[in-house]
Amino acid sequence: MKRFLFVSLALVGVVAAAPFAHATVLVPGGSSTSIGTSTLAGLTLVDQFAASPSALAGPGGGVTQTIFGTYQEWVYKDASGNLTFLEQVNLSTPSDLVHRITAANYTGFATDVTVLTGALPPTGTAGGVVPNNTGTGAVIDRTTASTVGFNFGATAIGPGGNSVVLAIATDAKAYNRLGTLSVIDSTTSSNLTFQPTNVVPEPGTIALALTGLPLLVGGAWLRRRRAHA
Repeated sequence: MKRFLFVSLALVGVVAAAPFAHATVLVPGGSSTSIGTSTLAGLTLVDQFAASPSALAGPGGGVTQTIFGTYQEWVYKDASGNLTFLEQVNLSTPSDLVHRITAANYTGFATDVTVLTGALPPTGTAGGVVPNNTGTGAVIDRTTASTVGFNFGATAIGPGGNSVVLAIATDAKAYNRLGTLSVIDSTTSSNLTFQPTNVVPEPGTIALALTGLPLLVGGAWLRRRRAHA
């Protein structure tokens, strides 16, 4: 009976678990002095913020605002349901030079970080500054489990300029709009954006699995009792 109970519980675990299938190329604590490129080939648009492009927020805390402009955001998925999060920052004139852009929260998820080339998502701006450095510093990094960073050390984004479309592919199957996009000069503009989240099985699916558990256990017990009769 213990064996059948274990198998039954394992079946429930399979129903509740979210399968992860995307390769990790930028792990927590990792960094790279270069960045790859990707396209929208094979991806399907899932969501974009209705008010896109959205105004960049002030730094808060009484700090004088020096970054002005907008940002855009999109969510795409591949054939397996894995989500890719896209961001683009557009500065207005006047605006300070932007040296770094970060996105969070990616804790618990694999991240494959690139910049987009070719066809653009809806409302995307063509061209833009690619994350860069002097050749010795990090171009992209994941300083913590949460935060993916894009650095513009050698060529900052200037007034009237924009970043290329920044892409973060993940193994997530679900998302919400509680993440943070930070645009940084000497201050930080923190903005709401899309982020990955864990898949929560629908209540009906869990109920079905739990309803079947007693039947499996009961059947195993009855067969064992008959075998010893």
